[in-house]
Amino acid sequence: MIIMNVIVLLLSVFTSTLLADPSSEMNPTGIAFQLTTSELALLITRAVLIVWQAVLIVQIIIEEYKTKTITVLFTYPYSKKQLILVKFLLVFLLTATFAVFSTLFQEVSTYLLSQRLAFVTFASESLGSLLIVLISNICLGFLPLFIGMKNSSVIATIVSSLVIVVIGSNSQASPTGLLGIPIVSLFLGAVSVLLMVVTYRSMLIKEI
Repeated sequence: MIIMNVIVLLLSVFTSTLLADPSSEMNPTGIAFQLTTSELALLITRAVLIVWQAVLIVQIIIEEYKTKTITVLFTYPYSKKQLILVKFLLVFLLTATFAVFSTLFQEVSTYLLSQRLAFVTFASESLGSLLIVLISNICLGFLPLFIGMKNSSVIATIVSSLVIVVIGSNSQASPTGLLGIPIVSLFLGAVSVLLMVVTYRSMLIKEI
């Protein structure tokens, strides 16, 4: 987690030096288009977060269904509902920890660097907006579970997370990507929660 955040920070700082170039892309009004270093860092972090969550889903849920080792777990004196919900909760808590740590790391690091380096820029975001996007993105990260559980496919789970990253990072609507827009992020997160409920119910009746 720490290594990933350091790499993201360095990549964001390096990209900021390119965007700070006066010869960089100009928009129709003639004003140089520039994404702040902190926005870049959060954009990349959100993308990595979704893929990392898909990897967790594969390791904690999909693999056990694919290899049928989940049947051993079902022999324990707990209901099937409890065991599945605990797995969901584990993925959520691990991802939430990762997300909170990464967001704090990137925000604090870019702010401190912006005080010393002219090409490193920092744009503060409201706490409410950050929380909405963060929680919504975590919920969206469960979408690969719905796709992967269809055929207990590891490849489908990972590929679907990459597709979400590509679509969510689209900067046509906003420089920070679709996932950076609270309303859009909240809507996508709500859809993912509904699909997660559908997946949960199918897992309860799924024959192994």
